[in-house]
Amino acid sequence: MKHLDAIDRQLIALLQDNARLSTVALAKAVGLGRTTVQERLQRLESAGVIAQYTVRLGSGGDPLQAWLMLRYADGFSCDDVMPQLTAMPQVRLCHSVAGELDLLVLVQAESPGELADLRERVAAIKGVDDVTTVPVLRTTLDRR
Repeated sequence: MKHLDAIDRQLIALLQDNARLSTVALAKAVGLGRTTVQERLQRLESAGVIAQYTVRLGSGGDPLQAWLMLRYADGFSCDDVMPQLTAMPQVRLCHSVAGELDLLVLVQAESPGELADLRERVAAIKGVDDVTTVPVLRTTLDRR
């Protein structure tokens, strides 16, 4: 696929904000014809840039979210820790990172007590040396 241009990126951003936008609304927003936008979307889908259109649940009863920032114990790696994290349904997303931290883990919990219990379970995983918990107060942008 060719490099994404500004209009491709704008279409993607619009769809990330609202995947139900019609092709006509997208075309109007980017200043192109409906057929041209349809062709661009088909190209982005075929190239795997757009993998799926999905529903993101609203804020009605949102669970608590927090980032757990992990450091591995000496001699341990992502391969040692990930099987236990994968088995926890509250773990929503993991990013292996470079720097002072080794792993960023996004978790969800229904209550502060459940979040505290989850954090303790993660801290007890063999190979985890340290866990810092950063609760999410508000999501101001999410284009996943």
